Amino acid sequence: MSNVKILHNGGGWITNIGNAFVDYGSMASFREAISDVDVYLTSVLNRWVSFHVSRGTIGGFLRKPADISNVFDIQGAAKVDYISQSGAFLASHWFELHGETLLKAKEKGIKIIFNGAGMTDTTYSDDEIEKTRKWIKKINPDIFISRDETSYDNYNDLVEHSYNGIDVAFFLNNAYSPMKMDPSPDYILTFDKGDMNDLQVLGINEKDRIIRTHHSFWLNFNPKDIYKMKKEYYEQENTMISEIPEDYLNLYANTQVTYSDRVHACIATLSYGNPAKLFSSSPRTLLFERVGAKSITQKLTYPDVDKINAEKSKQTKFLSEVL
Repeated sequence: MSNVKILHNGGGWITNIGNAFVDYGSMASFREAISDVDVYLTSVLNRWVSFHVSRGTIGGFLRKPADISNVFDIQGAAKVDYISQSGAFLASHWFELHGETLLKAKEKGIKIIFNGAGMTDTTYSDDEIEKTRKWIKKINPDIFISRDETSYDNYNDLVEHSYNGIDVAFFLNNAYSPMKMDPSPDYILTFDKGDMNDLQVLGINEKDRIIRTHHSFWLNFNPKDIYKMKKEYYEQENTMISEIPEDYLNLYANTQVTYSDRVHACIATLSYGNPAKLFSSSPRTLLFERVGAKSITQKLTYPDVDKINAEKSKQTKFLSEVL
Protein backbone atom coordinates (compact mmCIF):
# COMPACT_ATOMS: atom_id res chain seq x y z
CA MET A 1 0.00 0.00 0.00
CA SER A 2 1.43 3.39 -1.00
CA ASN A 3 1.81 6.23 1.46
CA VAL A 4 -0.88 8.87 1.89
CA LYS A 5 0.28 11.98 0.01
CA ILE A 6 -0.54 15.41 1.46
CA LEU A 7 0.37 18.74 -0.10
CA HIS A 8 0.41 21.47 2.51
CA ASN A 9 -0.48 24.82 0.97
CA GLY A 10 1.44 27.43 2.94
CA GLY A 11 4.18 29.98 2.37
CA GLY A 12 4.19 33.75 2.72
CA TRP A 13 7.09 33.53 5.16
CA ILE A 14 8.73 36.81 4.18
CA THR A 15 5.55 38.71 4.98
CA ASN A 16 5.23 37.00 8.36
CA ILE A 17 7.56 34.28 9.63
CA GLY A 18 4.68 33.11 11.83
CA ASN A 19 3.25 31.57 8.65
CA ALA A 20 6.25 29.24 8.63
CA PHE A 21 5.51 28.24 12.23
CA VAL A 22 2.00 27.27 11.14
CA ASP A 23 3.32 25.34 8.13
CA TYR A 24 5.92 23.43 10.14
CA GLY A 25 3.37 22.59 12.82
CA SER A 26 0.70 21.50 10.38
CA MET A 27 3.05 19.15 8.54
CA ALA A 28 4.30 17.75 11.84
CA SER A 29 0.75 17.02 12.96
CA PHE A 30 0.20 14.84 9.88
CA ARG A 31 3.42 12.96 10.54
CA GLU A 32 2.36 12.44 14.15
CA ALA A 33 -1.07 11.19 13.08
CA ILE A 34 0.02 8.55 10.55
CA SER A 35 3.38 6.95 9.86
CA ASP A 36 2.80 6.11 6.20
CA VAL A 37 2.51 9.69 4.92
CA ASP A 38 4.45 11.84 2.47
CA VAL A 39 4.03 15.56 3.18
CA TYR A 40 4.97 18.21 0.62
CA LEU A 41 5.01 22.00 0.89
CA THR A 42 3.99 24.69 -1.56
CA SER A 43 3.25 28.43 -1.32
CA VAL A 44 0.30 30.72 -1.93
CA LEU A 45 2.62 33.71 -2.44
CA ASN A 46 2.71 33.21 -6.20
CA ARG A 47 -0.95 34.23 -6.60
CA TRP A 48 -0.72 36.95 -3.95
CA VAL A 49 2.26 38.69 -5.55
CA SER A 50 0.78 38.40 -9.05
CA PHE A 51 -2.48 39.87 -7.77
CA HIS A 52 -0.77 42.99 -6.44
CA VAL A 53 1.62 43.41 -9.37
CA SER A 54 -1.26 43.09 -11.83
CA ARG A 55 -3.26 45.82 -10.10
CA GLY A 56 -0.35 48.18 -9.58
CA THR A 57 -0.25 51.04 -7.10
CA ILE A 58 -3.08 53.07 -8.66
CA GLY A 59 -5.16 49.96 -9.36
CA GLY A 60 -4.81 48.88 -5.75
CA PHE A 61 -5.91 52.30 -4.52
CA LEU A 62 -8.93 52.18 -6.85
CA ARG A 63 -9.60 48.50 -5.99
CA LYS A 64 -9.21 47.57 -9.63
CA PRO A 65 -9.77 43.84 -10.47
CA ALA A 66 -6.56 41.88 -10.91
CA ASP A 67 -5.71 39.58 -13.80
CA ILE A 68 -3.80 36.52 -12.56
CA SER A 69 -4.73 34.25 -15.46
CA ASN A 70 -1.03 33.86 -16.29
CA VAL A 71 -0.18 32.31 -12.90
CA PHE A 72 0.96 28.69 -12.81
CA ASP A 73 -0.52 27.02 -9.75
CA ILE A 74 1.79 24.18 -8.81
CA GLN A 75 -1.03 22.85 -6.63
CA GLY A 76 -2.99 22.14 -9.78
CA ALA A 77 -0.26 19.84 -11.09
CA ALA A 78 0.20 17.97 -7.82
CA LYS A 79 -0.56 14.25 -7.77
CA VAL A 80 -1.64 13.91 -4.15
CA ASP A 81 -4.49 12.59 -2.03
CA TYR A 82 -5.03 15.71 0.06
CA ILE A 83 -4.31 19.44 0.05
CA SER A 84 -4.20 21.06 3.48
CA GLN A 85 -4.59 24.70 4.44
CA SER A 86 -3.83 26.15 7.88
CA GLY A 87 -3.84 29.46 9.73
CA ALA A 88 -6.00 32.57 9.69
CA PHE A 89 -7.53 32.08 6.24
CA LEU A 90 -11.24 31.87 7.08
CA ALA A 91 -12.01 35.11 5.28
CA SER A 92 -13.86 35.88 2.07
CA HIS A 93 -10.92 37.93 0.68
CA TRP A 94 -8.63 34.90 1.08
CA PHE A 95 -11.02 32.61 -0.76
CA GLU A 96 -11.60 35.20 -3.51
CA LEU A 97 -7.89 35.00 -4.29
CA HIS A 98 -7.06 31.36 -3.50
CA GLY A 99 -10.39 29.53 -3.52
CA GLU A 100 -10.08 28.70 -7.22
CA THR A 101 -6.99 26.60 -6.47
CA LEU A 102 -8.91 24.44 -4.00
CA LEU A 103 -11.93 24.15 -6.30
CA LYS A 104 -9.78 22.86 -9.15
CA ALA A 105 -8.16 20.35 -6.80
CA LYS A 106 -11.57 19.06 -5.79
CA GLU A 107 -12.48 18.61 -9.46
CA LYS A 108 -9.44 16.32 -9.80
CA GLY A 109 -10.62 14.21 -6.88
CA ILE A 110 -8.17 15.64 -4.34
CA LYS A 111 -9.58 15.96 -0.83
CA ILE A 112 -9.26 19.20 1.14
CA ILE A 113 -8.17 19.53 4.78
CA PHE A 114 -8.60 22.70 6.81
CA ASN A 115 -6.04 21.97 9.54
CA GLY A 116 -5.95 24.46 12.41
CA ALA A 117 -8.18 26.96 10.60
CA GLY A 118 -8.96 30.34 12.12
CA MET A 119 -10.47 33.74 11.41
CA THR A 120 -8.60 37.00 10.87
CA ASP A 121 -8.98 40.16 12.95
CA THR A 122 -11.54 41.62 10.52
CA THR A 123 -13.73 38.58 9.82
CA TYR A 124 -15.91 38.23 12.92
CA SER A 125 -18.90 40.18 11.57
CA ASP A 126 -22.10 38.36 10.60
CA ASP A 127 -21.77 39.56 7.01
CA GLU A 128 -18.19 38.33 6.69
CA ILE A 129 -19.00 34.98 8.29
CA GLU A 130 -21.85 34.44 5.85
CA LYS A 131 -19.62 35.22 2.85
CA THR A 132 -17.00 32.79 4.13
CA ARG A 133 -19.63 30.11 4.77
CA LYS A 134 -20.69 30.34 1.11
CA TRP A 135 -17.11 29.71 0.03
CA ILE A 136 -16.72 26.75 2.35
CA LYS A 137 -19.96 25.24 1.06
CA LYS A 138 -18.67 25.64 -2.48
CA ILE A 139 -15.29 24.05 -1.74
CA ASN A 140 -16.81 21.35 0.48
CA PRO A 141 -13.67 20.39 2.45
CA ASP A 142 -13.42 16.82 3.68
CA ILE A 143 -11.85 17.58 7.07
CA PHE A 144 -12.15 20.70 9.25
CA ILE A 145 -10.03 21.27 12.35
CA SER A 146 -10.43 24.68 13.94
CA ARG A 147 -7.75 26.45 15.95
CA ASP A 148 -10.22 28.09 18.35
CA GLU A 149 -13.77 27.52 19.53
CA THR A 150 -15.27 30.57 17.79
CA SER A 151 -14.05 29.38 14.38
CA TYR A 152 -15.39 25.91 15.16
CA ASP A 153 -18.81 27.23 16.17
CA ASN A 154 -19.16 29.30 12.99
CA TYR A 155 -18.17 26.64 10.45
CA ASN A 156 -18.16 23.08 11.84
CA ASP A 157 -21.68 22.31 10.61
CA LEU A 158 -20.51 22.65 6.99
CA VAL A 159 -18.02 19.75 7.13
CA GLU A 160 -18.82 16.15 8.03
CA HIS A 161 -15.48 15.46 9.73
CA SER A 162 -15.03 18.44 12.07
CA TYR A 163 -12.96 18.85 15.21
CA ASN A 164 -12.65 21.65 17.76
CA GLY A 165 -8.85 21.81 17.79
CA ILE A 166 -5.84 23.97 18.56
CA ASP A 167 -3.45 26.07 16.52
CA VAL A 168 -1.12 23.71 14.67
CA ALA A 169 1.90 25.84 15.63
CA PHE A 170 1.72 24.09 19.00
CA PHE A 171 3.22 21.13 17.11
CA LEU A 172 6.43 23.10 16.49
CA ASN A 173 8.39 21.10 19.04
CA ASN A 174 7.45 17.98 17.07
CA ALA A 175 8.61 19.63 13.86
CA TYR A 176 11.99 21.02 14.86
CA SER A 177 14.58 20.19 17.53
CA PRO A 178 16.43 23.45 18.29
CA MET A 179 20.10 23.79 19.04
CA LYS A 180 21.39 24.88 22.43
CA MET A 181 22.69 28.45 22.80
CA ASP A 182 25.47 29.87 24.96
CA PRO A 183 24.68 32.39 26.15
CA SER A 184 20.95 31.97 25.81
CA PRO A 185 18.68 35.05 25.75
CA ASP A 186 17.16 36.31 28.97
CA TYR A 187 14.42 38.12 27.07
CA ILE A 188 13.10 38.20 23.52
CA LEU A 189 11.15 41.27 22.44
CA THR A 190 9.10 40.83 19.27
CA PHE A 191 6.99 43.92 18.63
CA ASP A 192 6.07 44.32 14.97
CA LYS A 193 3.02 46.49 15.46
CA GLY A 194 4.22 48.98 18.04
CA ASP A 195 7.31 50.36 19.73
CA MET A 196 8.18 48.61 22.99
CA ASN A 197 11.64 49.75 24.03
CA ASP A 198 10.77 50.94 27.54
CA LEU A 199 12.50 48.20 29.50
CA GLN A 200 11.28 49.52 32.84
CA VAL A 201 7.67 48.94 31.79
CA LEU A 202 8.56 45.31 31.10
CA GLY A 203 10.59 44.97 34.28
CA ILE A 204 13.82 44.27 32.38
CA ASN A 205 17.29 45.26 33.55
CA GLU A 206 19.49 46.84 30.89
CA LYS A 207 22.24 44.38 31.81
CA ASP A 208 20.03 41.41 30.85
CA ARG A 209 20.66 39.72 27.49
CA ILE A 210 17.88 41.04 25.24
CA ILE A 211 17.26 39.85 21.67
CA ARG A 212 14.94 41.89 19.45
CA THR A 213 13.27 39.97 16.65
CA HIS A 214 10.81 41.02 13.99
CA HIS A 215 8.50 38.63 12.14
CA SER A 216 8.50 40.46 8.82
CA PHE A 217 10.90 42.32 6.59
CA TRP A 218 8.27 42.78 3.85
CA LEU A 219 8.49 46.56 3.66
CA ASN A 220 7.60 49.04 0.96
CA PHE A 221 10.96 50.62 1.81
CA ASN A 222 9.55 54.10 1.71
CA PRO A 223 11.29 56.64 3.98
CA LYS A 224 8.70 56.19 6.76
CA ASP A 225 9.17 52.40 6.90
CA ILE A 226 12.95 52.61 6.79
CA TYR A 227 13.02 55.20 9.58
CA LYS A 228 10.65 53.13 11.74
CA MET A 229 12.67 49.93 11.35
CA LYS A 230 15.97 51.75 11.86
CA LYS A 231 14.78 53.44 15.04
CA GLU A 232 12.98 50.48 16.62
CA TYR A 233 15.34 47.71 15.54
CA TYR A 234 18.57 48.57 13.76
CA GLU A 235 19.61 51.18 16.28
CA GLN A 236 19.10 48.60 19.04
CA GLU A 237 21.59 45.95 20.08
CA ASN A 238 21.06 42.26 19.27
CA THR A 239 18.52 42.67 16.47
CA MET A 240 17.61 39.52 14.55
CA ILE A 241 15.45 39.49 11.40
CA SER A 242 15.66 36.41 9.21
CA GLU A 243 13.94 34.72 6.28
CA ILE A 244 14.09 31.21 7.79
CA PRO A 245 12.02 29.98 10.73
CA GLU A 246 14.82 28.00 12.40
CA ASP A 247 16.60 31.20 13.43
CA TYR A 248 13.54 32.27 15.39
CA LEU A 249 12.75 28.83 16.79
CA ASN A 250 16.27 28.47 18.18
CA LEU A 251 15.72 31.73 20.06
CA TYR A 252 12.19 31.04 21.35
CA ALA A 253 13.28 27.57 22.50
CA ASN A 254 16.18 29.00 24.51
CA THR A 255 14.72 32.20 25.93
CA GLN A 256 13.83 32.72 29.56
CA VAL A 257 10.91 34.99 28.60
CA THR A 258 9.23 36.28 25.42
CA TYR A 259 7.31 39.56 25.33
CA SER A 260 5.50 40.15 22.04
CA ASP A 261 2.55 41.56 20.14
CA ARG A 262 2.79 38.57 17.75
CA VAL A 263 0.53 35.61 18.49
CA HIS A 264 2.90 33.07 16.99
CA ALA A 265 5.97 34.36 18.79
CA CYS A 266 4.13 33.42 21.98
CA ILE A 267 2.88 30.08 20.62
CA ALA A 268 6.40 29.12 19.57
CA THR A 269 7.73 30.06 23.01
CA LEU A 270 5.04 28.09 24.84
CA SER A 271 5.46 25.07 22.57
CA TYR A 272 9.10 24.80 23.68
CA GLY A 273 8.13 25.05 27.34
CA ASN A 274 8.97 28.70 28.03
CA PRO A 275 6.80 31.57 29.37
CA ALA A 276 5.45 34.47 27.34
CA LYS A 277 3.21 37.50 27.56
CA LEU A 278 1.18 38.72 24.58
CA PHE A 279 0.43 42.42 24.13
CA SER A 280 -2.68 42.23 21.97
CA SER A 281 -6.44 42.73 22.07
CA SER A 282 -7.02 40.76 18.86
CA PRO A 283 -9.87 38.23 18.92
CA ARG A 284 -7.30 35.73 17.64
CA THR A 285 -6.05 35.48 21.23
CA LEU A 286 -9.03 33.17 21.84
CA LEU A 287 -6.87 30.31 20.56
CA PHE A 288 -4.87 30.34 23.81
CA GLU A 289 -7.94 29.28 25.81
CA ARG A 290 -7.81 25.77 24.36
CA VAL A 291 -4.37 25.13 25.86
CA GLY A 292 -4.89 26.66 29.29
CA ALA A 293 -3.11 29.94 28.52
CA LYS A 294 -6.06 32.34 28.65
CA SER A 295 -4.13 34.69 30.94
CA ILE A 296 -1.37 35.37 28.39
CA THR A 297 -2.62 38.87 27.55
CA GLN A 298 -2.83 39.78 31.23
CA LYS A 299 0.40 38.44 32.68
CA LEU A 300 3.50 36.40 32.00
CA THR A 301 2.13 32.90 31.45
CA TYR A 302 3.91 29.59 31.77
CA PRO A 303 2.79 26.79 29.46
CA ASP A 304 0.60 24.02 30.82
CA VAL A 305 2.66 21.36 29.09
CA ASP A 306 0.35 18.51 30.11
CA LYS A 307 -2.68 20.37 28.75
CA ILE A 308 -0.93 21.21 25.47
CA ASN A 309 0.23 17.62 25.00
CA ALA A 310 -3.23 16.26 25.80
CA GLU A 311 -4.85 18.54 23.21
CA LYS A 312 -2.23 17.59 20.63
CA SER A 313 -2.80 13.88 21.28
CA LYS A 314 -6.56 14.23 20.85
CA GLN A 315 -6.07 16.18 17.63
CA THR A 316 -3.67 13.67 16.10
CA LYS A 317 -6.01 10.83 17.13
CA PHE A 318 -8.83 12.52 15.22
CA LEU A 319 -6.58 12.99 12.20
CA SER A 320 -5.41 9.38 12.27
CA GLU A 321 -9.02 8.19 12.29
CA VAL A 322 -10.23 10.31 9.37
CA LEU A 323 -7.20 10.22 7.08
